[in-house]
Amino acid sequence: MRGDLADFLRARRALVAPAAVGLPAGGRRHVRGLRREEIAQLARISIDYYVRLEQGRDRHPSAEVVGALARALRLNADATTHLHGLAVASRPATEPGGCQVRPPVARLVDTSPWPAVLLDHRLTVVHANELATLLNPGLAPGRNLVWDAFLDPASAQLHVEPATVRAECAAALRSAAGMHTDDPRMQRLVGALSMRSAEFARLWARADVSYCRTGRKLLHHPAAGRMSLDYETLEVGESGGLRLLVHSAEPGSPDADRLDAFRHRGPHGDGSRPSRPQTPHTPRV
Repeated sequence: MRGDLADFLRARRALVAPAAVGLPAGGRRHVRGLRREEIAQLARISIDYYVRLEQGRDRHPSAEVVGALARALRLNADATTHLHGLAVASRPATEPGGCQVRPPVARLVDTSPWPAVLLDHRLTVVHANELATLLNPGLAPGRNLVWDAFLDPASAQLHVEPATVRAECAAALRSAAGMHTDDPRMQRLVGALSMRSAEFARLWARADVSYCRTGRKLLHHPAAGRMSLDYETLEVGESGGLRLLVHSAEPGSPDADRLDAFRHRGPHGDGSRPSRPQTPHTPRV
């Protein structure tokens, strides 16, 4: 997994239909999407320069060129930001240990009345409160959200729309990979997922990008029943890249009532609590 500018340009070019940019859809086309010369023409750059970008011989186009390419490729705001990030100088390689959970942040998570977790840039849980882990065992420290979405059957059973969750996870990991192109653990995670899940490999090849800052998850918990929970993802300052993920429901709504009842009953309906989450089954990447 390189996750660099050239890979992204090739993947996104293949997704642009000729008709979407006013070109005739007929005729003999030997490539998916647009041809290189068509993108170059739309972006008003030379075909030779665009070929160098796709071949990885030039990895740092100007901001003006990146903006023109984003418009030619019909990228949304998140994908455009991702493309700009790929065009800047590569970040130094990073290994585990960069994220630090400061005590005030840990207290914020532990005392939240809602399910709350801290994620690193690889979408691995580094800290979680009890309610989050009770509601979803995949939200336990050491577990990786993308790995579980694609390879843990329990995740598919918990989510009402598991295919949507998997697509969102792949797009979120792609956005993180663009900001950490030389992270060896990120590369190993993507490689392992690609080998074990054909669906992940297919979605990764599309190069969809989404930061998943806010949204809604539909859950069907065996004890709490069906719930629709909003989620928000916030950056944590001075943490080495940690993000706070909080699920909530509108106060007084049926979803909030079900979550509150579950909070007091526990996962087995009798007020009991598990001692500790099971050992994570995610790979050592």
